[in-house]
Amino acid sequence: MKRATGEKLFQVFNIFLMIIIMASVLLPIMHIISVSVSDSRAITTLGVGLLPVGFKPDAYISIIGETIFMRSFINTIIITVISTILSLAIIIMVAYALSKKYFLGKSFFVYFFVITMYFSGGLIPSYLLVSKYLKLNNTYLAYILPILVNVFYIIVVKSQVEAIPTDLIEAAYIDGAGEYKILFRIVIPVIKPTAAAIGMFTILNCWNMWFPVLLYTDRREMWTMQYYLRAVVFEKFLANNAENAPAVVGADVIPPQNYQMACIILVSLPVVSIYPFVQKYFVKGILAGSVKG
Repeated sequence: MKRATGEKLFQVFNIFLMIIIMASVLLPIMHIISVSVSDSRAITTLGVGLLPVGFKPDAYISIIGETIFMRSFINTIIITVISTILSLAIIIMVAYALSKKYFLGKSFFVYFFVITMYFSGGLIPSYLLVSKYLKLNNTYLAYILPILVNVFYIIVVKSQVEAIPTDLIEAAYIDGAGEYKILFRIVIPVIKPTAAAIGMFTILNCWNMWFPVLLYTDRREMWTMQYYLRAVVFEKFLANNAENAPAVVGADVIPPQNYQMACIILVSLPVVSIYPFVQKYFVKGILAGSVKG
């Protein structure tokens, strides 16, 4: 079928828009990679563009060889894995319980959860609760516990569970299945795309964690990757000042920009490499519930 002129113009506009969006994403990444491996003289004279000038991976070698970097990487992996698993378990179980019509006090609990989406105690009460009353300073629990429950995700999963045909659940009851069997054999396979999308968002949230580290610990061995990156970018040892003692091995001979860009690549690479494997679930999870029937 021959397309109208308006459709052709619209397609050309879409292609042009996508090229602009891709360029706005890819060009900065190319520049960051180029700076991270370029020669120090080219970096200091701002002579690095989209392609590297020379090849000096000294910053990568120095960072990977540091104890504090590897410790931050291990901390981030531990926090991300534990938080994602526990958060998904809590969200799915709470959403499944709230989807039941016979759940006692369902309206009250739903109202209670929704209220917390719009109102919170704030930063100072949260800090006092975690540090003074729960005494979780310098522990992983200070990072993990506050992010386990996400009310918005609970509501999304609850709507997905309620969309499952009632006849299917009743047939499982007739066949003698209990709640746990129904949850693991019927509900979870159906909402798997949504769970995968929520899991990906949770992983990103945990991987980008740095503010709780600033609040709840004063130990370098409790740093996360993003807090390590913050230290590399903002602390004085990256400034070209002879009075500053280098806090990282090799920082006195590696240009600050080279070091910063290498840190950005190393911090973001692991989580970026995961995305292609969950992309199909990620897209399905976002679109879940938008079309019924």
